[in-house]
Amino acid sequence: MIIRYPGLMQNHVDHGLHYHLDLGPNLAELMGREPMPGRDGQGYAPALQSGQACGRESLIISQCAHVCQRSVRFGQWLYIRSYHDGYHLFDTEMLYNPEEDGHEQHNVAASHPAVCREAVSLLNEWHDQMMRTMPYDTDPLWTVMKEGGPYHAKGQLKEYVQRLEETGRSFKEQDTFPRPALRRCPLSGGIA
Repeated sequence: MIIRYPGLMQNHVDHGLHYHLDLGPNLAELMGREPMPGRDGQGYAPALQSGQACGRESLIISQCAHVCQRSVRFGQWLYIRSYHDGYHLFDTEMLYNPEEDGHEQHNVAASHPAVCREAVSLLNEWHDQMMRTMPYDTDPLWTVMKEGGPYHAKGQLKEYVQRLEETGRSFKEQDTFPRPALRRCPLSGGIA
């Protein structure tokens, strides 16, 4: 994101972790106004005005469109937990170092179990905080899971596999990738 505003440092790159929802409180702070109450955003004007580090310790990212995953970005790590892989055969736990592996090609979760435990702890702390503070008592990720997973995955495995085969993306053509055993999702009863 590029921000240009009177009184900000020029040619400054802020490496702090910020959510897109931090922009609103940040703009309010820059304009000398109070941020809207009840919002989750956190301003970071000092980072732009003087270079003061004021990013978050971690960011939590959820996505439930093509898969059901929740991730945490912290320190040098990106941890991704798959709850429903949308038939993409993702591992349940994935850990990457974006600085060394920007395209997320090398899952190092197995060789860094302590980092994975730390990431799960951060996910749990975030989840607990969200459930305590939001006006609803349901996590949207679990709503999608109870509905059977991502929309394209609901009862369409046969068609999805056929599409992969028709477009040359089946495991028949790619013998370099071992085919993991399909497993049943305990919530939906479907294949996960």
